[in-house]
Amino acid sequence: MSLQDELVKIKKQQFKPIYTVIGTETFLIETFKKQLKSSISSEAEDEFNIITFDMTEVELSSVIYEAETVPFFGDYKVIFVENPYFLTGEKKKNELNHDLSLLLAYLENPLSTSIIVFVASYEKLDERKKVVKLLKKESQLVDVSKMTDKTLIPYVKQHIENEGYSIDKQAFERLTYLTDMDLTRIMNELEKLFLLTLSSKSITKNDVESLIPKSLEHNIFDLNQYVIGNRTDEALNLYHDLLVSGEETIKIISILLGQIRLLLQVKILLDMNYQQSNITDTLKIHPYRVKLAVQQCKSLSFKQLGEMFDELIEMDFNIKTGKIEKELAFELFLLKKR
Repeated sequence: MSLQDELVKIKKQQFKPIYTVIGTETFLIETFKKQLKSSISSEAEDEFNIITFDMTEVELSSVIYEAETVPFFGDYKVIFVENPYFLTGEKKKNELNHDLSLLLAYLENPLSTSIIVFVASYEKLDERKKVVKLLKKESQLVDVSKMTDKTLIPYVKQHIENEGYSIDKQAFERLTYLTDMDLTRIMNELEKLFLLTLSSKSITKNDVESLIPKSLEHNIFDLNQYVIGNRTDEALNLYHDLLVSGEETIKIISILLGQIRLLLQVKILLDMNYQQSNITDTLKIHPYRVKLAVQQCKSLSFKQLGEMFDELIEMDFNIKTGKIEKELAFELFLLKKR
């Protein structure tokens, strides 16, 4: 069952006695939990009707005991079961003695006033296990897997619209790029952007860039652009800023190598008449990164990219073998005219 379909039912208080929430998308997990909490009780009742057990700290028997106890107030109680690693093939050091027979018996005859939610924040469960097979049969499965680009983009756009805001195309591209298309990060940043643009209700590219910090990878992408464009002063200033912030030259070289490799891959695919969307699908990277890479490739030859790649490889080797001091080597690389 999709998350959206299940949320509609929960809002109507059409509850299932057992849910298994499978996937690693934190925002979607929290959305499900928040809706379920608000649908079953008031804040005053939360202490009694909403309980959380961590299976790395508490035995499963405590969950079953609580599930078999009627709620003190209200019609329902919700029991969140976090880290149910016994549903996977994962092994824990000093793991607790979880009596799965208690759960198997409960699944056959669950109490109608208790709602158990197994928060299985994993890519997949161990389908060979009897408890997993029975859970998939007797519980309501809720998919909270990581969204693909094709589902994430319309989801975020709809969320922005539902909140009464607008965002221009460049701002949206920058938002998804700076958050690496991670839904949880996007939603966290949007909360800040909504506050920033509360009066205008319109989000611009400048708003996004002023509020969302760049990661090391994004800064090195900018550094790469400066190097390719012979913008030496800007390249040196950004490099020194990265050093001041605690970044290591070796790490910077490694990421820069990856970005040059990406440009080579994009250029090869362009020469094979791949369209931008095809390149995105083939390389499985952010479409905005592909867009920028395509723009960069237009002014670069295979020879230029190959020479830069070889220079970085040689530099990395010379630094690691002690032939040259790392900061000096990288500054000389930045000062070289392309």
